[in-house]
Amino acid sequence: MSDGAPRPSGSGATADRALAPDLARGLMLLIVALVHAHMFVSGSAAVIRGYPPVAGSPADAATAGVLTVLADSRSFPMFALLFGYGTGRILASERERGRDGPGARAVLRRRARLLLLFGAVHALLLFAGDVLGAYGLLALVAVGLTGARDRILFTVAGAGVAVGTVLYASMLAAGVSGDPDDTAAAMFLAADPVSDAAYRIGTWVVTTPLFAVMSLGPFLIGAHAARQRVLEEPGRHRVLLRRVAVTGTALSVAGGLPLALVTSGVWTTAPSDVAWGLSALHVLTGYAGGCGLAAAVALLALRLEGRRSRAVTAVAACGRRSMSAYVWQSVVWLVLFAPYTFGLGDRVGVLGSALVALGAWGAGVLLADLLRRRGRRGPAEALLARVTRRAPPAAAAAPEREDAVREVNGPPSP
Repeated sequence: MSDGAPRPSGSGATADRALAPDLARGLMLLIVALVHAHMFVSGSAAVIRGYPPVAGSPADAATAGVLTVLADSRSFPMFALLFGYGTGRILASERERGRDGPGARAVLRRRARLLLLFGAVHALLLFAGDVLGAYGLLALVAVGLTGARDRILFTVAGAGVAVGTVLYASMLAAGVSGDPDDTAAAMFLAADPVSDAAYRIGTWVVTTPLFAVMSLGPFLIGAHAARQRVLEEPGRHRVLLRRVAVTGTALSVAGGLPLALVTSGVWTTAPSDVAWGLSALHVLTGYAGGCGLAAAVALLALRLEGRRSRAVTAVAACGRRSMSAYVWQSVVWLVLFAPYTFGLGDRVGVLGSALVALGAWGAGVLLADLLRRRGRRGPAEALLARVTRRAPPAAAAAPEREDAVREVNGPPSP
């Protein structure tokens, strides 16, 4: 979901790119890693639920509660918002270059079809909780809405949030109120790779439209923010960003705390009707949290602009190559957690999985920074751009000179 929009005054090189979108994606990949890693711990809920297991030690229980408040159902709204922002900026960039709107939307739809294909391959080979396909599906059906009038855009966005909350909360509630031995499903249901791949692609067929519906609201909000260049020019929107950061984060934490009592083991007897309410509150406030996190990172980027440290530069490089970093994490999960590889899910708890997630994210940041220093884009981004534009290999390997349309990329996840 690279925003693909260099600063107006720059040449499009890395030094001229707005920091906020790249930094936001890079930091959110850490939250995505934390959300995904705990799904592989024995006894955790199915991929479409995503709640940490309440396991063993007090450290595991505390970690489960913290992840519920700060990570679960908080990362996907922000990534969807950034994807919508990138889509909006690409359309604007095309118009600034004198290219017509229908032509730009045709390019985006072609990329959307490729993302849908990439997502299917990703699920088949690596990870059942893929969202690349969901973003592809979302772009196919919703790119035309990004140019709608504000009233229409916000009406559809609100409806998307409402429907997404109801659908996702209904699935999550089963994992909150049910017997873990009955409702839990391991990420890898079979001990052999072939059966596991069949399970992953079957899960992907179900979850892809679900994730697309869940992401519609923040996607359109991001497209609206792109019209105002909110993330590229945070100084002009400082007051708005502060309000969204404070309000969104406060709502997110308050809405996540009740469910954290369940996932941390403090509240062990939530009836089904209460469980649905807790889940709905958790998901609904997660949308606010995603917007709040995006605004907070934009404010952070404003403070860091002009004096970036090596660490900030590396995280931003990871965000710019977020699709590759996302796939990298899936490779780590397969190698470390699958029962037919190292089977780590049977030997670590929630805290251990969080440490694995931190390591996987850190390694992805280092790899992305290495690519940055060599002037290379991520392999997934290069492949997507090459196939979309049918560019020769030499052009696809020169990210610093690519035009804005080639900057859009994939991830995340709930």
